[in-house]
Amino acid sequence: MLRRLGRGVRKGIGASAAGQTRNLVHITAQLGAPVPSCRRIAVTSIRGGAGKSTIAALIAGVIRAHREDRVVAIDADPGLGSLSLRLGVGGARSLRELATARPRTWDETAAYLAHTPENLWVLPATPQGVVGDELDHEIFRAGAGKLSRYFSASVIDCGAGLVSGLTQSIIAGAHAQVFVVPGTGDGALSARAALEWFARNGYRPLLTRTVIALVTHTPNPDADVDRARQMLGSGGLPVITIPYDRHLAAGIAIAPERLGTPARDAATHIAAEAFVRSLSGGAV
Repeated sequence: MLRRLGRGVRKGIGASAAGQTRNLVHITAQLGAPVPSCRRIAVTSIRGGAGKSTIAALIAGVIRAHREDRVVAIDADPGLGSLSLRLGVGGARSLRELATARPRTWDETAAYLAHTPENLWVLPATPQGVVGDELDHEIFRAGAGKLSRYFSASVIDCGAGLVSGLTQSIIAGAHAQVFVVPGTGDGALSARAALEWFARNGYRPLLTRTVIALVTHTPNPDADVDRARQMLGSGGLPVITIPYDRHLAAGIAIAPERLGTPARDAATHIAAEAFVRSLSGGAV
């Protein structure tokens, strides 16, 4: 099923740093393209611990670095999500509070957001350090919907798993998806099953605008990553490996200048591939 789906999609990208670098100049130019409306990029995973929030933080930062207008990272995890931690921001306001507010101007809206030193805006799901009540689609729509007029792109860090009503409503309205997979054979098997689930449950168009981020969690993964990439790339979707990086592995706020070049280039590749796909279709 996925092989048939992928016939019109560019073949998977390998882990070769040299290959990534050759394409880097071309694809990063796409990140500054004009947008018809705020592009919504959902970052998902089949389970926790895959590195989803880290990838969301990285690609949001990359898109922001290549654009002159505003970009926002939205945490859609009602628990103690790590997106704000990875971006090094805090604050007392949250998505839930913005949903019930009635801001009339950009300045009033910005009061509900945090921002990084690189001017990436961030909307936490809950106030810092607080486990919130379950978010639902209506709360998310009401909160995130107030941002669309002010931003060119939003990167949405969804909760782990695919079956919650909130996650399904987010991906149904996404212009593109980054699907985060741990770089192991077991992770790849689970991801293949998840991709089949997407195809069977009405998300086939979104799959053509999906990028697979294969995350390496150990410095010496042996053949696991190659095997996982081959397994996932056979479906025709682009597969980009984030190599192990000591700074990312520390689990602290990401400092872009401390990222190794291979991880930085891979994150740029993922961001550019997802952003270009977000321009090709999806909900307006």
